[in-house]
Amino acid sequence: MLIVCPNCKTRLGFDEQKVCAVEIKLRCGKCRALFKVVRKSLKPSPLPPPMPPAHGSGTGIKVVVAHESAAFCSAVKKVLAPEPFDVFSCNDGKEALAAIERLLPDTVLLDVSLPSMYGFEVCEAVRKNPAMSSVKLILIASIYDKTRYKRSPSSLYGADDYIEKHHIPDSLAATIYRLVAGQEPADSHVGDNPPIEEEGEAVPPRLSARETADQESTRREFQRDEEPVILSSVTPPAPELTAAHVKARRLARIIVSDIALYNQATVEEGIRNGNFYRLLADDVHEGRALYERRVPEEIRSCTSYLKEAFEELISKKKRELSLQRT
Repeated sequence: MLIVCPNCKTRLGFDEQKVCAVEIKLRCGKCRALFKVVRKSLKPSPLPPPMPPAHGSGTGIKVVVAHESAAFCSAVKKVLAPEPFDVFSCNDGKEALAAIERLLPDTVLLDVSLPSMYGFEVCEAVRKNPAMSSVKLILIASIYDKTRYKRSPSSLYGADDYIEKHHIPDSLAATIYRLVAGQEPADSHVGDNPPIEEEGEAVPPRLSARETADQESTRREFQRDEEPVILSSVTPPAPELTAAHVKARRLARIIVSDIALYNQATVEEGIRNGNFYRLLADDVHEGRALYERRVPEEIRSCTSYLKEAFEELISKKKRELSLQRT
């Protein structure tokens, strides 16, 4: 059927057979406005044979959440709990790729800065495998900052969409429904006899006070997950120091992976021509400033986590571009 975005009036194609819910939230693929779709009537259709459950508890859309932080994965599971989703989580890039191959989920939420394999590397691997062509991929822009980015990524590395952390509580479920249902702008397909539009209506969503509070609570969880471990002036015990180093290393990887997400063409040009740091000087400077603000001096003075993360990205991209040339 066709639905109409209440914000920009774009007609959007929607495959109603892929989603059973009478009422769902969607995000417009053109203006990215969030709205609710209410189907006036459901036509009976033959039910497909039940799929045997893998490791999830429900029987709906299969979603894999891949993020290094177990706390982040738990927060996302809480966001998606009201939906008919089977949610699986993993904390490593190679583990995520193996889970996608094994489960063939409907949708995967991938952190860009996954350890062992960046999220965009997982995307590229999935897109090279025809057996996984139906899997929808969503990249997470890693750094939690509502004002940081004023532009969309220059490339999604084969992913179907991206989402910034602060939009996960209010937009993730809608994005999953949109991708699984195959929603796409349909203005170009409308001719002299456009499809009937009265099967559904777009209604701007109204959140209850409880829903609004829950969303803000989840956003605070995401922010806390990125906060640095503050070291005291007294030498801390080993576990605290280890936690601080792990968090600093993760932040370095997050900064570098976000630069790669938002500047793919420039990153590849800089690596090909040997002027990576000059071409990306503004982004690198901003990343270093953020790293210095969030990582205590005691750690920065004895480590090179950010430099190592940049060099790891450059090394991986050199190998990738070399393989592409051959």
